[in-house]
Amino acid sequence: MDPLLKSLLMPLPLLLLWLLLAAALCIVKKKAGLWLLFPAIVALWLGSSSAVTERLAAKLELRYPTYQSTAGVDNIIVLGCYHSDYTYLPLSSRLAECSLARLTEAIILWHQHPEARLIVSGHLTGLSGNHTQLAADFAIALGVHEHKILRLTEPTNTQQEAATAAPLIVDQRNVLVTSAIHMPRAKRWFDYYGANVTAAPAHYQVRRPAAEHGIAGYLPSPQGIRTLTLAHYEYLGLWQQRLKLWWDPENP
Repeated sequence: MDPLLKSLLMPLPLLLLWLLLAAALCIVKKKAGLWLLFPAIVALWLGSSSAVTERLAAKLELRYPTYQSTAGVDNIIVLGCYHSDYTYLPLSSRLAECSLARLTEAIILWHQHPEARLIVSGHLTGLSGNHTQLAADFAIALGVHEHKILRLTEPTNTQQEAATAAPLIVDQRNVLVTSAIHMPRAKRWFDYYGANVTAAPAHYQVRRPAAEHGIAGYLPSPQGIRTLTLAHYEYLGLWQQRLKLWWDPENP
């Protein structure tokens, strides 16, 4: 999907467009404009309330339990996310929060299973820095042996990551690490390409039961908008994935 279109389909731009249209309609037809404006304000309020948006995220994040290491592991696959190209930043600051969380979880698992191979993947178009190299450098800095790291430098999205990794891990014991909210879509791609992986979700947005939010959880907040954006992005991704699989004649 085009990056500009993807950005315009995010919740905040859509809500702001709704508000602008309502305000413009108020100038022409006040009563009709107010009928459109009120639900837009309510939608913006609820969409920026953590107590509401975390319920949307929880439907994705809690689909797979936290990984419990009980057996041997051959491969730990950690999916790419994002980084900064600015080299004046230290390595830990060049990696985005999602990348840090995924890699940290994968490295912890590797220390529990040092016999495993750590597979890092992802290529970010539009950035000059090598994402997999940054991920590998971070892993090495935290004690992973360089010869245990495999870099998949070509994939630019989740589907490509699964398609590239699958032939390399068939009939092996595999653990997949990605953000919890991203795990349902990612695991479905790995299943589709015939790679058996056990989910090891990381980078949770939902960190407490909904009942613990209290009144403050229903007030607008930056975290609420952020969670809504991540959940909205994943639901769009799942919808796109279903369409792709539905149109694929080889899909069982």
